[in-house]
Amino acid sequence: MVEVTEGPFQVDSLYGGPEYETLATFGSYCGIDDLAAISLANQLCNMYGLDTITAGATIAWAMDCFEQGIITAEDTGGIELRFGNAEAMVRLTEMIGRREGFGDLLAEGMAQAAKKFGPEAEALVTAVKGNPMPAHMPQVKRSLALIYAVNPYGADHQSHEHDGSYGDYPDRMAELGLTDPPPRQALNAEKVRYSIYTQQLYSLLNTIGVCQFVWGPSWHLYGPSQLVDMVRAVTGWNVSLWELMKAGERALNLMRAFNAREGFTSAQDKLPRKLFRPLSGGPSDGIAVTAEEMSAALPTYYAMCGWDAEGRPTRAKLEELGIAWVADEL
Repeated sequence: MVEVTEGPFQVDSLYGGPEYETLATFGSYCGIDDLAAISLANQLCNMYGLDTITAGATIAWAMDCFEQGIITAEDTGGIELRFGNAEAMVRLTEMIGRREGFGDLLAEGMAQAAKKFGPEAEALVTAVKGNPMPAHMPQVKRSLALIYAVNPYGADHQSHEHDGSYGDYPDRMAELGLTDPPPRQALNAEKVRYSIYTQQLYSLLNTIGVCQFVWGPSWHLYGPSQLVDMVRAVTGWNVSLWELMKAGERALNLMRAFNAREGFTSAQDKLPRKLFRPLSGGPSDGIAVTAEEMSAALPTYYAMCGWDAEGRPTRAKLEELGIAWVADEL
């Protein structure tokens, strides 16, 4: 709970307080270290029903464009939208919520807004399928690079287990048949398999509606075997882990099939160009995920999932999952 009763950024404790992603997108992304301003932006998002990752990342993108002269004060209605300008960040958050002025354009998200300003603005977009990047770096977590790209609803940091867990939690990983952890910065076939299995498990967690901080495949309070016990106790069904994993896989295939019906192909399974730049400074200096790594990993991912070269579920895969009727819609 956060309450601020003095200064320009007063915050009502009724709206809780910012969590990690909110601190990162309104803070680090925007070059702002004023916790009261970040907390007020979080409050405004809660008031207006905005996703804090999307709102903060979109404002940060606009600041980047402003700093480079792509967006001007004439576009923003006179707002000096520079990194570190906490007042501008808070003001623009409310304008997005109210769809006023420049906020009306940003309310469409950075990918859509960038189209108004041309290729230079589009090159600065950090989103997949229109969904902005969370505050976890795919340059140092290679499986995250893959899942950001292929996830049916775009970049999301809670759609699979991150790289370090494979080697750090061998007993839990063994429950999923994962026993050969590759180097953390590898993006080889085993890392792809790890990404798929844990993605299916996270899809299951979403399907049955349990907390991913309590249930999961590694550091979580309860692991896969306990998840099976819980589902059996609650439903009375004598399910196996294999059956539950298939439920998660089925949900992913339904989403991919929906996207395919609406015209999505492998062209939408790509990272923003900006993500291929090496990181600079700190312990990760010079580290990058490359286009070549992604080009090799994507076909492997599709093949392991039972999809075609465009990332569409095949009829055989849909039949195997018991949803053959979906193939008739494609």
